[in-house]
Amino acid sequence: MAYKDLRDWLKQAEELGEVVRLEGIHWELEASAAATMTNKVIVFDKVPGYPPGHRLVTNLAKTTLKRFFLTSGWSTEARGLALTKAWMERMREFKPCPPKTVEGGPVMENIQTGKDVDLFKFPVPRGHEKEGGRYIGSADCVIVRDPDTGRVNLGTYRMQVHDRSTVGINFQESKDARIIMDKYHQQGKPCPVVALVGVDPALFKTATSHLVNVGGLEDLDFVGWLKGQPEEVFAGKYTGLPIPAHAEIALEGEIPVGKTRPEGPFTEWCGMSLKKDLPFIEVKTVYHRDNPILTVTLGREVKPPGPEGLRMEFHSSAIIWDEMEKAGVRGIRGVARYGTRLTVVSLHNLYAGHSRQAGLVASQVHAGANSTSYVIVVDADIDPTDIQAVVWAMVNRVEPKRAIQMLEYCCTDHLGIMSPEAEQKQEPPLRKGGFYVSRAIIDTCRPVEWDPAWHQDVVISQELKEKVRQKCGALLSDEGSAAKLPRKR
Repeated sequence: MAYKDLRDWLKQAEELGEVVRLEGIHWELEASAAATMTNKVIVFDKVPGYPPGHRLVTNLAKTTLKRFFLTSGWSTEARGLALTKAWMERMREFKPCPPKTVEGGPVMENIQTGKDVDLFKFPVPRGHEKEGGRYIGSADCVIVRDPDTGRVNLGTYRMQVHDRSTVGINFQESKDARIIMDKYHQQGKPCPVVALVGVDPALFKTATSHLVNVGGLEDLDFVGWLKGQPEEVFAGKYTGLPIPAHAEIALEGEIPVGKTRPEGPFTEWCGMSLKKDLPFIEVKTVYHRDNPILTVTLGREVKPPGPEGLRMEFHSSAIIWDEMEKAGVRGIRGVARYGTRLTVVSLHNLYAGHSRQAGLVASQVHAGANSTSYVIVVDADIDPTDIQAVVWAMVNRVEPKRAIQMLEYCCTDHLGIMSPEAEQKQEPPLRKGGFYVSRAIIDTCRPVEWDPAWHQDVVISQELKEKVRQKCGALLSDEGSAAKLPRKR
């Protein structure tokens, strides 16, 4: 069912039982703790110190299938690897839905400029006691325009509030927005920017999807395609950038040349980041709706997984799978992306070097290149969404010297560096902002030249098991064997 904005989406998600509303929870740490206790979207209202109606929404990033189907206007009965393939095929049906230019919209109900700008009028949260401040941007959509091509880019980047009209901006080194900002700065110009800090899930999904910028693909076209209707935008008064008319809160300004301010620490996907000098946005204009909703990511915990195990994300898995096939890799049975550092590829190994080719390509395609540490390639009999089977293949089918290949000088950013020593001791000396990382390809596929009789898997046929089961019945069930077998003394 189509939706126009966050409020419309929340109403429909609530009807699906996917929303919980809380009142009186403090923006200082409490909201973040609450976010760890449910996967549902939380709407915080009556936040202490703020007027009723000035709301805070979190857990948009914890996407359930119900919410994903609502966001994408699509659904399927497929699950597991079939779901990843179905979404990949759905994305291949993409048809541009260009934005519609309008004179204004609900986000212009309130406009502040100059000395009237005050970012603390919103219930900006602090998510952890070790964080360096309050973050207005963590489930946001940052808009910039390439000065050479005119292409508009959407991305999600963390933003710490420094004061009433200044926010830090963490454009990681290999991201499109960083490349665009550098182009402006190399010309001696500030970088125009709009930061949407109250967004609907279609804008947020597009901003976090690592879409490949080829063939004239425009990010706002993808937003409209997800929603099933053109995104209505107007030109910002200060930057001229397109601003979605139905956003909740939009910050318009510029990133000055050569200026930084200390930012952080912040709870990133890789752990608690360190304080670092980063660029910042000078906010010139704030647009917001009546009773605005601030969207944020809270409750992030970086620790070993519990009984639920590693989380596989089918949306990013589908994008990597699609990019690999477009790069010419054949015989892919499936791809599974776990978190941000591990990609698993299941492959029909067709010729010598095929499995290694697949691993190398998976490690470098756009959607997986920035933060991947490991790519594991498994034979087609292994389901990549079954992490237990993947680990079994890695343990039982790998001769380490042959199977593990280390790659050096792979692209990353300061968040992808695995140790402080790696950041400090990179050789040769690098200009500020240059980072490389190593990456491992673990090829568990049987080489095609090996004798197929070597170390075959061994399985007792189901027919024989059933024949014996009929003879023995309950004696061979777990309950029966426990009851009948003599105890050891």
